[in-house]
Amino acid sequence: MLTGILTSTFRTLSRHRLYTLINLIGLALGIAVFLTMTLIVRYEESYDSYIPRASSLYQINELLSPAGHASSENDAVSFVPFPFLKQDFPEITHAIRLLSEPQAIRVGTVLGRESVTMTDQDFFSVFDLPVLSGDKHTALDGPGKVVISATIARKYFGTTEATGRKIRIDNQEEAVISAVLADPPSNSTEDFSILTPFSSKFMTTFPYTLPFKNWGSTWGHIYIRINNPAAVPHIRAELLSYPARHPGNYSPSGIKDIFGNGGLTLIPLRDIHFHNADIGEGGTSRQLVTILGLVGLAALATALVNYVNMATARAGLRAKDVAMRKVLGATRLSLVVRFMTEAIFLALAAAMVALTLTEFSLRWVNAFGGWQIPYDWAFILPAIILIAVLAGIVAGLYPSFVLSAFQPVAVLSASRMPGGGRIDRTIRNGLVTVQFTLASLLAVCTLVMTQQAQFVRVLNRGMVNHGLIIVDSLSDDTLKNRQAAIVSRLSEIPGIITATRSDLYPHHMSDRDDWKRPGNNPSFGLQWGYATPQYFETLGASLIAGRLFDENHGQDYAVEAGKTNKTENVIISRLAARRFGFSSPYTAIGQEVQATNNPVKYRIAGVIEDIRLGGIQAPLQPLLFFGTKAPIDYVAGIVRYKGATEQTEMARLRKAWQEIVPDVPFSARDVSDILAEDYRSDANHSTLFSIGSLVAVSIACLGLYGLSAFTVTRRMQEISIRKVLGASSKDILKLLVSQFLRPVMLANIIAWPVAWVVMQEWLSKFDQRISLTPAPFILVTLLALGVATAAIFTQAWRAANRLPAVGLREIL
Repeated sequence: MLTGILTSTFRTLSRHRLYTLINLIGLALGIAVFLTMTLIVRYEESYDSYIPRASSLYQINELLSPAGHASSENDAVSFVPFPFLKQDFPEITHAIRLLSEPQAIRVGTVLGRESVTMTDQDFFSVFDLPVLSGDKHTALDGPGKVVISATIARKYFGTTEATGRKIRIDNQEEAVISAVLADPPSNSTEDFSILTPFSSKFMTTFPYTLPFKNWGSTWGHIYIRINNPAAVPHIRAELLSYPARHPGNYSPSGIKDIFGNGGLTLIPLRDIHFHNADIGEGGTSRQLVTILGLVGLAALATALVNYVNMATARAGLRAKDVAMRKVLGATRLSLVVRFMTEAIFLALAAAMVALTLTEFSLRWVNAFGGWQIPYDWAFILPAIILIAVLAGIVAGLYPSFVLSAFQPVAVLSASRMPGGGRIDRTIRNGLVTVQFTLASLLAVCTLVMTQQAQFVRVLNRGMVNHGLIIVDSLSDDTLKNRQAAIVSRLSEIPGIITATRSDLYPHHMSDRDDWKRPGNNPSFGLQWGYATPQYFETLGASLIAGRLFDENHGQDYAVEAGKTNKTENVIISRLAARRFGFSSPYTAIGQEVQATNNPVKYRIAGVIEDIRLGGIQAPLQPLLFFGTKAPIDYVAGIVRYKGATEQTEMARLRKAWQEIVPDVPFSARDVSDILAEDYRSDANHSTLFSIGSLVAVSIACLGLYGLSAFTVTRRMQEISIRKVLGASSKDILKLLVSQFLRPVMLANIIAWPVAWVVMQEWLSKFDQRISLTPAPFILVTLLALGVATAAIFTQAWRAANRLPAVGLREIL
């Protein structure tokens, strides 16, 4: 019986090649997009799942809710509360601190720069990571020990057998490698390439001691393990008042100024990746991942709807076949099985094609989307079989029952084949509406995301982005007393116009305190840092009031680190002037301001236009600059070049650096590349949307083309009669096209409000964003109508220009 069913299925599919090809292509594209999006969603949802007992791990975040200001949340926190956590909450079994920074690495003659994470000896009690060699229980139990990943071991030693060998970090004494970690998957929140105990400078040397004593110095992360889930609500509630309970070197009023009604909170480890996106600290938006999953579902649904539509439209062509089989003894159940087998067989064939398409698409996704998603056969093969079988069942169910319901007497005695009647035509039009609703929804989202990515790309950030390079290797501690001399040498390189240094540069703002005007005035959080001569000129900042720092003014530039006086001048941004309460930038000139935790007053010398140094999703920050010629902690060199390409100037800088400081690895990035991080992800995601919408539209148009072919053939006698009664070819063409375009127009009317709500919500996460206008909606509607018209025009034109006599001779 099975052989007979399969033979009949193969003959049916091979006899109707157009029908088979349309459905095969549509299902293959739909399944490929669905499987690709499923792999992306699976990758994002499994962040940090490789860590043993990840469900009991939590990160402590800071919640800031000062009076009169918008609430915010930081994933980087002060270490002030750390010593008290296990003491105050016995349910916390283990707690560690993490502080990461790029540092110089040397092994023999091999020199590099890597992210080094300093932590506590209890690290492996929190992150029980697998090790390839070494004893994790003693790996970090004292100074002079280092744990490295397998990738770092291969990079510097050529093998993962590196335990017991020596490595020099931050140009300090050599340390012994005590363990080698297995490489984690790419979907990991934290980078544990190199682990080492906190160095002595963080316990003894200013300003490295700040995060251990100062609530305002949020440099690292705190992770805790809570094995009893029932204790989490209690700990979370108590942490809200924890800063006031352990104020460190802050007064109660100072804590109130910083936190307001906020405090600390717990974030489950498995939620951090998505939660960081919600608070503007990186990560990936869960909403975006959900939308990508819906794109996959929409593509698959469009393909399934396409199959149902085509199968029901062809019902009349198979009516005699069904009637004869029933006359010869076939039951309705056997016919249902036969038609279901046909649908599943076609879906399985499409799935084989989809496997190849998915493999190619995954390579493209990884190359351009920033992912490293593996082509996991253990997941993909069962998934593709399940998808194909379910798709075949869903697609074949309705057509099977429609076809098997034909009555032999009615079919064999009729002068024409059954067409399904008004109900079936309504269903088919409804299915076309569903197809184009999904396609139009994706197309609108694609256009809006593309517009936002382009908006971010050309956004005025208050500085000249192009021709600017950040040399962050200048922050090496061994260069502290040579910073000015090195920058001076870099300024002599051909092509360099100006060179300066600062700890405020794109995507780097390390110091934040609450500031106010003297007296009983409200305070607010403000990012501050140091600017050396030529800083504002190098960035291309715009002065709007007062003056910039000038070496002819003795109170502009400090010559010794940490030396200030009561009349020192500062420069602020426009937003800072507004937050201080000045009516205009001009009224701020000459006025005094101060930090809430410092009685020293500073005079405003100038106000510059706002500079967006942070990411595009984070709110614009008010800025305050001190002038200095002294060494700066966490500094970077900033150079502006002209007359050369980025690659040429970067090569010149690298060569000069290696001549000036051969013991420190060179590290630099062009500002355009740094700022591209703000839109690259969204641009890549919009590309994925483009592909999804293109596939959905293509499948819908394939279905519309096939549907129009069968419908026009069925209505040929009607068209001929209309022409005999006086209808022109133009009238026939208008009639057919308008009837097919009605569900397409209805689909766009349905898609508009849905797309508006989805994109309004998506745009709300950006501090700077485009206005949502009707333009993309109108454009998509016109494109949908145009593409649909093109898909059906050939069939409609053929029918409209056919001779009536030919059509009347045909008996359907």
